[in-house]
Amino acid sequence: MKLNKLFFVGLASVALMAAGCAKHEVSTDGATTKHAAATHSVKSMASKPASSSVYFAFDSADLDAAGSATLDGYAAWLNDHGAVTVTIEGNCDQRGSREYNLALGQQRADSVKAYLVARGVSASHIDTVSFGEERAACSGTGEACWAQNRHADIVSR
Repeated sequence: MKLNKLFFVGLASVALMAAGCAKHEVSTDGATTKHAAATHSVKSMASKPASSSVYFAFDSADLDAAGSATLDGYAAWLNDHGAVTVTIEGNCDQRGSREYNLALGQQRADSVKAYLVARGVSASHIDTVSFGEERAACSGTGEACWAQNRHADIVSR
């Protein structure tokens, strides 16, 4: 008997879930169209780009092709979500003085900001900060590790 009750409760739950995803008629400007409930606002539900980090060559704040591609996707997302503000965090590997790395991290953050602004993102929605070598992603030595630390991260607020 308990098994039958569980079966019917489960069946009722599935039926309610299916009814929640049923198609609805939406009228806009006198025209009637059918939309799935799950697609009410695809634009507002769109997720941020997969990557929010841009990597740099040694002693450089110049963007490469991969960085530009990442920022193109992020610029499009930010332009579609105009209320979002971000902070760009510039980072360096541990080579160089603390002061030099803070300056280079700021140049990297500013480079990313300039790229986004050139693609229509409001400069007032972007802050920049440099962490220099203080927030290392990799604490080891060698080029493979250092390359992970030469980056700028885009952080949504």
